[in-house]
Amino acid sequence: MLVFTMVIMYGIVPSVPIVNAVDSLTNAKDTISDSDRGAVATHTFNFTTQSTTASGGVWRVIYPAGFTGVGGGSETCGYGGSYFGAASTSGQIIECIATAQVTGATSSQIIVTGVTNPNPGSATSYAIIIEKYSDEVASGGTLEERVEVRVAILDDVWMTARVSSSLTFTVTGTTTPTLNNGIVCQNPVGTTASTTPFGTLTAGVPVTICQDLSVTSNASDGYTVTVEQSAELTNDGLDTINSFNNSPDGTGSTTAVAWTSPLNLLDQKHTYGHMGLTSDDADLHSYGTGYNNFSTGNFVGLSDTNPMPVMHHTGPSLGTTPNIGYTTIAYRAEIGSLQEAGDYETQITYICTPIY
Repeated sequence: MLVFTMVIMYGIVPSVPIVNAVDSLTNAKDTISDSDRGAVATHTFNFTTQSTTASGGVWRVIYPAGFTGVGGGSETCGYGGSYFGAASTSGQIIECIATAQVTGATSSQIIVTGVTNPNPGSATSYAIIIEKYSDEVASGGTLEERVEVRVAILDDVWMTARVSSSLTFTVTGTTTPTLNNGIVCQNPVGTTASTTPFGTLTAGVPVTICQDLSVTSNASDGYTVTVEQSAELTNDGLDTINSFNNSPDGTGSTTAVAWTSPLNLLDQKHTYGHMGLTSDDADLHSYGTGYNNFSTGNFVGLSDTNPMPVMHHTGPSLGTTPNIGYTTIAYRAEIGSLQEAGDYETQITYICTPIY
């Protein structure tokens, strides 16, 4: 009656859809390790068969044109290769032949490595077909189940972020006795961030004064702090208190040694008095050539041409942890009886160099 009515209304008989007898594999997906254009990727196919795969049955993966290197990597059929032998490849097709029966309604997997993605001009999705046959296709196997999965190939998203560089370098004086490296900082007058007064020196009596250094930085390779002087401690008569250790003008000892008193040799002015420094950056010497070992309270002199490393670290620092972002520098001066009278002065310069 319905067909007759439609003939009356439309003058035609509608065609009856052809029912496809092939079942669909379910829960199917292709997880690709890299979806970038032209990337070499691993495809992990997961799916569920509705019917049992007989021994000798076949699973097939069919890649569309554009994917290259199919079969150039490795193929694992079934979870961990269970129930299947080695896969075979022909062109864009990979076949897995079951060596034992695989029960239906079972979660299944095929992993294919070394496949190169297409390189489309814009983001494009590609259909990849998974099939299940009763037997080898070349032997007339029957297609039993089939599904089409898709992967999208597109440019990677370039994520960026910027972190601004930071550096805070502070020099702090002290007015109280402290211990640096086993060396007592006497600070008879008190130091500040910009002054380091020894006070009045007495022959044969060493005087030690200190400053604290702090570095806060996010430099990935850390930093180095050096110190240098503009000239020897000099008075108005151009007499000098030379750099440790009994060194002529501008040639202080750059290798740390234990403190010794000036030799005080007549007519050898560079022996009348000297000034040196030490640092309590205990692992400074571990960074190689040019970094002194101050750990036992040794001293060096300063020269006019070579900045002296006194603090160093190889990564970011917070400015509070000893040997990382915090240290104390001690300066010591001692004169002999021949040191000329006068008011002596020089300029000390700290340079903090971060390495980003």
